[in-house]
Amino acid sequence: MKKGFKARIACLPVPCGMAVGLLVSLLCIAVFTLYMGWRHLQMMNELQEAAVSMVQSISKETRTLLQRLNRNYQPVCSDANLQKFREQVFASSFLGEVGVLDEQGRLICTSLMGRLPVALEVPAPDISAPAISGENFSMSTDVALLIGGGRFKATIVTMGRFNTVLRPKAQEVLLAKGQDGLRILRPNGRSMFMFVNPALSEFWRQRLGQDDLIAGPVQRFSWRDMAFISSLPAEGTRFISQSVTPVWTFFQKYDHEFAMALLASLLTGVLAYAAIVPVFRSWNQLDHRIKELLVDKNIVCVYQPIVDLTSGAPVGCEVLMRLRDGAEIVYPDQALPLVIKRKLTWELDQAVVRKAIRELSGSLPAMIEFKVAFNFFPENISCERLSALFDGELKKVQPRGFKFELEVIEQQYEGAMLKEITELKRAGYLVSVDDFGTGYSNLGSVKTLSPDLLKIDKSFVFEMEDASVRSSLIPEIVSIARAVGAKVIAEGIENEAQRAKLLSFGVDFGQGYLFARPMDIVSLARFLRDAASADRAP
Repeated sequence: MKKGFKARIACLPVPCGMAVGLLVSLLCIAVFTLYMGWRHLQMMNELQEAAVSMVQSISKETRTLLQRLNRNYQPVCSDANLQKFREQVFASSFLGEVGVLDEQGRLICTSLMGRLPVALEVPAPDISAPAISGENFSMSTDVALLIGGGRFKATIVTMGRFNTVLRPKAQEVLLAKGQDGLRILRPNGRSMFMFVNPALSEFWRQRLGQDDLIAGPVQRFSWRDMAFISSLPAEGTRFISQSVTPVWTFFQKYDHEFAMALLASLLTGVLAYAAIVPVFRSWNQLDHRIKELLVDKNIVCVYQPIVDLTSGAPVGCEVLMRLRDGAEIVYPDQALPLVIKRKLTWELDQAVVRKAIRELSGSLPAMIEFKVAFNFFPENISCERLSALFDGELKKVQPRGFKFELEVIEQQYEGAMLKEITELKRAGYLVSVDDFGTGYSNLGSVKTLSPDLLKIDKSFVFEMEDASVRSSLIPEIVSIARAVGAKVIAEGIENEAQRAKLLSFGVDFGQGYLFARPMDIVSLARFLRDAASADRAP
């Protein structure tokens, strides 16, 4: 038998519980990783914005100084000019010196060293381009300063006949802001590093210069590079601040947090396992599997013959239900409460009717009239619904002369239910009152229903031999039946003494172990053949 999803899991609660626990652990660590990645990108973005702000400040200070020098001073190395140049440098935050160039672009004096004895050739610029604001400028990086015998390197920016030196501290400040490099964009669209983190690998130096990372702002995790990348242009300048955190560096950076998260995830997985295993085990209980059992292959119909007490001839049968659960049989006292709880009564009633009609039609001979009694749940007593069910199934089989009997209990035939029962009788169905005498019926209420049969509960029959008060009511029940034109069936007949007594009371039909136990369709067919043969015997 093919098992459903729940049934398959219920068979292996511990392995499935472990799988759920592992999945929960992985999900927790994945969520934590996403959160840490998002937080890291936010931090990178904040640091990049701070670095860009610093770049803009340095660029503005440099541009403003050089514009002021070109606008207000002649490129001459007078003591007055040198004094003014020193004052300008002193007032700046990131600039260390001002130089004056001759017409050939050679350095002739500086604010700190004064007039040079010999004009010096200035190194060829790394970049020469118009600034965003329109002025032409050039820039040389890693230039050896005269001060200190060339031991110090700096960046020199030139505009017109003046240049200025960026203090080495400026680079330290920028790198301290969290960037791995400050790139400058050339007029041809190419770029180069102005400052770069010495620890940055050659791969990343090349990668950060590619078009997709310099065309505009970038703050993302790149699956292609397996790294967190931030590349942010400094508005109003040609500079681009860049930073990168490879994924392995990311995990190393937050190794303590990830260790704690891993422990928490494992604990959550264990708790999930402990919580889900009892649930999976409960799925193996009948309460959770009852719906899967209400299919044709699991419905077992058994039939208890109903006989004429006078002749002993079978006149019909009552259809009883069992459920097959693998190799086990589930009886009604165990199954029905669960069917009611799960609101599956109509599914069960349909399945029983379909299975019984198919088995009876396929196994029993054609008969003039053979009563087949069904028990329905109260909420399913509807003429329209039941007629559609019976008519639909009878169209699929050969006619067999069956007369269908619907059993109702005393508490059901009131109000709307009485209307439905009346319509069913009008449609040709027999109606019997099951377990009569155990409720609160009286002649008036039974007369209103006008049933075809009254069924005496087996508890009355069991007490007949003790002459109990209950058993003394049987003649009264027979009288009520006669008054409303109904026949009487007695349940639970187990010996000849009970049969004889019931017959003396005027009971018409009986069922019980004296005649036959509930049996499968093959046994019922054989029982009917044997009964027919006995009737024909001389």
